[in-house]
Amino acid sequence: MKTEQEIFDEIETLSRQDGFWEIIAFFCWKDTYIHFSGDTLNAKVFAEQFDKSRLSRTELSTLIGIACKSGFKAKKLEMDELKERAEYLWQRLEELHSSMSPRQDMAHLLAKYNPQNNIPPPDFSTFMRELSPCNGLNPMMREAIFYGGNCTFKHQYRDLAKRRYSYDDEWIQENKGFNISQAATVISAIEKIQLDKVNQLISSTKSGPLSYHLPAFIFDINELIKESNLHEMIVKAVISAFSASPKEGMDCFKSIDDFNHRNAFPIIEIEEGRFATFQAYSLWETLYESPFFWFNSDKKYKALASQNRGAFTEAFTAERLSLVFGKEHVLTNIDIFNGKDKAGEIDVLVTFGKFALVVQAKSKKLTIEARKGNSKQLESDFKSAIQDANNQAFLCSTLLQSEECIFKDAAGIEVNISSHFKVILPVCILSDHFPALSAQTRHFLKSKTTDVIKHPYVMDVFLIDMITEVLPSPLWLLDYLMKRNDCGHSILAHHELITLSSYIKESLYFDKKPDIVMLEEDISGDLELAMRARRDAFDADKTPGGVLTSHKNTHIGKIIKDVEHSTDYACQKLGFHLLSMSADRTNLVNDAISKMIVQFKKDGRHHDITLPFLDEKTGLIVHCNEDDNETAYKKLVMHCEKRKYHFKANSWIGCCYSPVQGMFRFSIYHESKWCQSDVMDELVSDLKPLLPKHNIKNIKKLTFGQPAPTVKNKMGRNDPCPCGSGKKYKRCCFS
Repeated sequence: MKTEQEIFDEIETLSRQDGFWEIIAFFCWKDTYIHFSGDTLNAKVFAEQFDKSRLSRTELSTLIGIACKSGFKAKKLEMDELKERAEYLWQRLEELHSSMSPRQDMAHLLAKYNPQNNIPPPDFSTFMRELSPCNGLNPMMREAIFYGGNCTFKHQYRDLAKRRYSYDDEWIQENKGFNISQAATVISAIEKIQLDKVNQLISSTKSGPLSYHLPAFIFDINELIKESNLHEMIVKAVISAFSASPKEGMDCFKSIDDFNHRNAFPIIEIEEGRFATFQAYSLWETLYESPFFWFNSDKKYKALASQNRGAFTEAFTAERLSLVFGKEHVLTNIDIFNGKDKAGEIDVLVTFGKFALVVQAKSKKLTIEARKGNSKQLESDFKSAIQDANNQAFLCSTLLQSEECIFKDAAGIEVNISSHFKVILPVCILSDHFPALSAQTRHFLKSKTTDVIKHPYVMDVFLIDMITEVLPSPLWLLDYLMKRNDCGHSILAHHELITLSSYIKESLYFDKKPDIVMLEEDISGDLELAMRARRDAFDADKTPGGVLTSHKNTHIGKIIKDVEHSTDYACQKLGFHLLSMSADRTNLVNDAISKMIVQFKKDGRHHDITLPFLDEKTGLIVHCNEDDNETAYKKLVMHCEKRKYHFKANSWIGCCYSPVQGMFRFSIYHESKWCQSDVMDELVSDLKPLLPKHNIKNIKKLTFGQPAPTVKNKMGRNDPCPCGSGKKYKRCCFS
């Protein structure tokens, strides 16, 4: 097998041949655009972008960087030659991927820890450290960083860059000659010009392949001025900030791990007034990333820019969480005092009933050495960016439970915060994209948990933007965070959007608790399409199909709607339980409520259904009646207590439903470890056992609660139906 460096050098040799830029243009046309016919972009077509034969963004950036070392040479290739050379280059990139893979080292380690050798296997972090070779490079991290996929959408770079640098617009205007919104306008114009050219080329060839791809990625300054509708000086200033000649800064790019100057300056000046750029995504990413380096070069402004980054991260996070939980439940910059001493500080605090989110924000970036896979630098960067934030979040979560601590806001005003939380979720928020963040967190993070404080969730501002956009209420967001917490160590995915998409599709539901679940990137296609519909006015569904839509127009859907903004713990537990049921259980409860409503219309009596979930040591009771609140509440409490004890459960949920109004009334929740009681033994002695038929799927065979009285007089076919529907008996229940 060739070494990684040998393959890199071979690609560089290929790049010196005339026509190499046409090959790059071909791959960018093929792999960075979504190809479809018709007026509507559907999920099936959109999913094709995850085809494994497509080159990744980092692979394309590497090819562009290597090509720039030899300058820009435009030459058209005959189709047969283009196909042959593109296939050869693709094979070299496959070899490059294989050379970066730690498969051989991993196989060696797995053999070492074979059970026959009587050597106990290490934990995951120790295993990964052993996998790192003596030169300090972690092969698995290098591969994850290079091939990690796009976990940030380009429209997020666009929108968040405007927000992030609004604090710095005065400096940018003074030093660069434009503001951040104008820069975004120019990049949008470049993207529009190239898209129009691609579509024109496709239209001109009708059904055949393109004869020449490179022209689609070249534009001149006059085209840009016309499309952007900005002054010539502003357009030129923007182009100057993000462009360079092909060879500029590329002497140091001698291996995959070296800094690629074209990532920082993705617009290539091929001659005066004419430019080429090949990935719109890179343009938006640079808009978000590059100002950091501009500010760093100004020693007087550097410190203020750093403060602004921190302020943006905290303000944006608080704003997004407020959209879900409401402003009254979100606090920022909370100082915690234990006596006279300041014991901790929470950047963003969400308190919602018995739940709390303790958010610590950081604005650190991953260094070049860390991106190379240097284990020591990776650990150092991770510690300063994430581990320290996690330690702080755990400390503050502990203090949050103390009745002796005092909490004050940024103005020094004391804030009244309850210490009686059932669940505290620590969250670490990063202002920048961290490559392979999920893998790094799994590998490096050292965390503590308690019965109340859960495992921390590490994310960036792009993910909090996504979560708060698609999860519509506190119930959904908390349900996702807790499920992600419970199964986080079992899920292997390139990035968190894949996990979020799995939740949206199937609620992270698994029939059996798995040891490891591997999720492919194509599962996130529906989510990306929905976000484009929301942010870029795509003609597509704004809500991805799955659990967010499956409950629509059902009894359970109405109950979830009624409790999703509630701070009452019993309502929240009912909501979490309903969101966690399998499809069969969900259908059973929906059908049961429908039948109880029909029976109530016939007899006006109380009906109920009991569904124990023995594996989870819990259960659900639904009462369907119109009793007064006090009577209905006492009846539900006693029923739940009996069933909880009878099934030796640790918790039980009760729900009261109005059959007349067809809506949720109230819920109760009992939680305590089961223990034997003589009093309860006597209370449940006359409790009828649930019949096996309560576990069957045919809802028509189920009976609920008190039986309806027998109708003594024979019904006529044309008489009004006793169910209360208003229809004739022959048109309704007779059949």
